[in-house]
Amino acid sequence: MSARKYPLAIAAFAFFCICALPAYAQSTTNQQQVSTKHTVGVRAHDQVPTPAPKNALPSSRTPICGITHLGRCLRDLGDDEKGVFTSPFRLHPEDADWLMPLGAATGLAFAYDADASKAAGVDPNRTKIANNIANFGSYYATGAEGAGLYFLGLANRNAKLAETGRLGVEAMLASGTVAAVLKMATNRQRPLQGNGQGNFWADGTAHWEFDSSFPSDHATASMALARVVSGEYPHWYVMLPAYGFAESVSISRLLANQHFPSDVLVGQAIGFLTGGYVLRHHALHCCGGAQTLSSKVIGSLDPIADPRTHLVGMSMEIPLSRWQLR
Repeated sequence: MSARKYPLAIAAFAFFCICALPAYAQSTTNQQQVSTKHTVGVRAHDQVPTPAPKNALPSSRTPICGITHLGRCLRDLGDDEKGVFTSPFRLHPEDADWLMPLGAATGLAFAYDADASKAAGVDPNRTKIANNIANFGSYYATGAEGAGLYFLGLANRNAKLAETGRLGVEAMLASGTVAAVLKMATNRQRPLQGNGQGNFWADGTAHWEFDSSFPSDHATASMALARVVSGEYPHWYVMLPAYGFAESVSISRLLANQHFPSDVLVGQAIGFLTGGYVLRHHALHCCGGAQTLSSKVIGSLDPIADPRTHLVGMSMEIPLSRWQLR
């Protein structure tokens, strides 16, 4: 990695911090206001709605995003985008506990991107298999998967399952906007383009691509859906397949020579954080998500490359207590 790429790498990650970090929804002031309103007495429509039973669909008197309230869906998505892009103004000093390790992991990934890509090599048969796996994690596929969960929940009158699918699609769309902005802002070459170093704006403004390498949109979309599913159903037998699905999609992008480790790492971070944000702000049937798993660890965000075996991959280790949205 050449010296002049470091400022670009740092700038790209700084831009990610500005755009992708989810905001904290509830402040002490808002909690005091809610407490005061209940003390004085409020009208029925001012009260915080009580979550519906697990296997019952919400009352039609409470507008909730869905096929019958598409306007509400657009409003929720707009609120998500506003919250995500203005989140730096709501960061707290304690956020450094997880932001600094994430930044260190991203910097390490940038430093070894070219080496990892070279170690992986090029194998046409492996590329074909990897691309087939990655197809399940595209925005089209994850959108269809989320929609499938939503309609299955409607068919079975299971509000929690319907909410899981609906919020999965919402998280995918919200995180996709962040990924798209970063792609346009960084204009990074893919592993098989140029000199294979993953240069940012290699040709200046003479060559620009909407679908550049940084970050991986497949990693973003699959992790956003996995985060919502795992938050709604925080059981090991749900979390392992969900996050395993996201990791398989991400690693497949490395093995197909479509992305560098840093592309995948940042994409996963965007999907994970945005998925948690959507859960925290819109879930009515969620059992707490990160709060329930605050003492657990799911793997490390470190690139792995073995030149001897020509294997490349990643390990993910995230203390969820540090990533908890309050």
